[in-house]
Amino acid sequence: MFLQPIRHCSLLLILMVATANALANDPADSSSRIDAIIRLDLKKHGLKPNPPASDVQFVRRVYLDVIGRIPTNKELGRFQADIRKDRRARLIDELLKSPGHDSHMFNWLADMLRVKDDYYRIGKTWTYHTWLKKQLQENRPWDELVHDMITAKGRLGENGATAYLLRDASMPLDSLSNTLTTFLGANVACAQCHDHPFAEWTQRDFYEMASFFGSTAFERVDTRKPAIKLRDERFSKANLVTLLQPNMERVVFDSTRTTVFPEDYAYDDAKPGDRVAPRFITWGGEKGAPLTGKRPQRLRKHFANWMTSAENPRFAAAIANRLWKKLCGVAVKEPVTDLDILEDATNPELLRFIAQLMKDVDFDLQEFQRIVLNTKTYQQQVSVTPPEGEAFRFPGPLLRRMTAEQTWDSIVLLLRGPEIDQIKTDHAPRMQRLVFPFEFTHDRNGIEKDREKIIEFAKTLLPDGEVSNGKGGRGLFMGASKLRGEDSWLRASELPQPMPPTHFLRVAGQSAREVADDGSTEGGITKSLAMMNGEVTKSLMTNSLVIKAAQSKNTQVEQIAFLYRTCLSRLPRKQDTSQCIAALDQGLDLGDIVWALLNSREFMFIQ
Repeated sequence: MFLQPIRHCSLLLILMVATANALANDPADSSSRIDAIIRLDLKKHGLKPNPPASDVQFVRRVYLDVIGRIPTNKELGRFQADIRKDRRARLIDELLKSPGHDSHMFNWLADMLRVKDDYYRIGKTWTYHTWLKKQLQENRPWDELVHDMITAKGRLGENGATAYLLRDASMPLDSLSNTLTTFLGANVACAQCHDHPFAEWTQRDFYEMASFFGSTAFERVDTRKPAIKLRDERFSKANLVTLLQPNMERVVFDSTRTTVFPEDYAYDDAKPGDRVAPRFITWGGEKGAPLTGKRPQRLRKHFANWMTSAENPRFAAAIANRLWKKLCGVAVKEPVTDLDILEDATNPELLRFIAQLMKDVDFDLQEFQRIVLNTKTYQQQVSVTPPEGEAFRFPGPLLRRMTAEQTWDSIVLLLRGPEIDQIKTDHAPRMQRLVFPFEFTHDRNGIEKDREKIIEFAKTLLPDGEVSNGKGGRGLFMGASKLRGEDSWLRASELPQPMPPTHFLRVAGQSAREVADDGSTEGGITKSLAMMNGEVTKSLMTNSLVIKAAQSKNTQVEQIAFLYRTCLSRLPRKQDTSQCIAALDQGLDLGDIVWALLNSREFMFIQ
């Protein structure tokens, strides 16, 4: 179904896959194999690996890449006091198992999956956030996590995983296109309307894939209309809209639905309006036979089984390529959304190896990262972006700016300390308590017959002493309370998704979550102004944990050394100390030194 017959495979590919299977049993050997593939490619192009990164460079880099923030002075000191030869590997293991890693991975996934607090006409999606975070906390294998999202069913208030499909409920064809692009790197968007001009996908291929979802209804109900029918002197329309959303937004099987070719279908192999039989796309081989005789309600599960299978040549490659980019700054095959021609990768052998490695670790994202983080390649000094048109061949990781989330989380660390990794928010219970414990009519026009039991249920949710008087339910139906001042100094993963456009996170490049992978690390005037004059920077300069800790030191030299280690993970050079002391003597204070360090390139870049 996925691969050409074995006689068409080269001996090299067979040997390489066998080698990957053997090496994956030993992470150290797998790390060494990655290094060997890269060294061979560098030598082929007359290049050499970068020198090893110093301990200071490594510690700061691995903290940012694994848990999404800089290390504290105490954490840096603990690593430097460890004299064991495998201390780097031990630190990697520790960070991958930490709550900070879950937070950082949530930010990464939220950008990829376009996670928002509110979806248009759906309402709050807090159950989705909680579900995703739980999967990360439990280190669920990637194939299982994705399978659950594709096969999810039921009400949003009960099953957070349904939010993935509900995200594009009114645009099922776009939803399929996003799914194939995100999880398979299959560039099929053009095939919605016509045969792809530059790839092998046809419009028929696209509709045959869409037919796996043909009998699924992604109900994004405009609950304003049923709320108008239900409202009376006891509850307002606005409160009833909020009550109905977790119950009426759902993914269900609908036997009356099917997929047909569009009215403007212009090819000879089918007629507009013909029913489409589901068939999987293939890569580099003959097309498989249509899936006939399958129960319609199970087609979505067949699709999920196919897409997440270890035999699918794109599923493992897509997530491996994405994680490689997360850790090394650039993917083996760019862009990550187009893997149609694997041989166009910078290093095709490396891409094949890490794809096989992902299968061999059973899609364990932590284990895959552990292997990459333990490579010499990752632990070498960084390189700057090569000239346009020149491939980056990984003599070390790419020098890159922090993401908006890494910058924010590092600043919040300086404000509050490492306790931020432990502070978690969970608004899902606010949604879950709104779920009706009874069946009701989902028809927006016929829902009036269930008015009394819905209203009676709503009354049970009112806070004690509150009377339902048409505006009742303020305490129940209001959204999460707004965060202000110190209460807003939380990790990015625990704040609203995404933050408002004027918030530091958005100004610094956090995605609006309308387009996948839309976060930006580009610098700019607005980001610079936020770093120099923003409210969070002002708080950091005056009433932060880092300032108080520095003030507790006995001498200016000790204070300066503490600030440098805390902000830049290194001790100041002699010249740095002299300049800072001169600045303090001229009337500046420790907050001004923190300001200068935070606005330096050394702070903003991952070296």
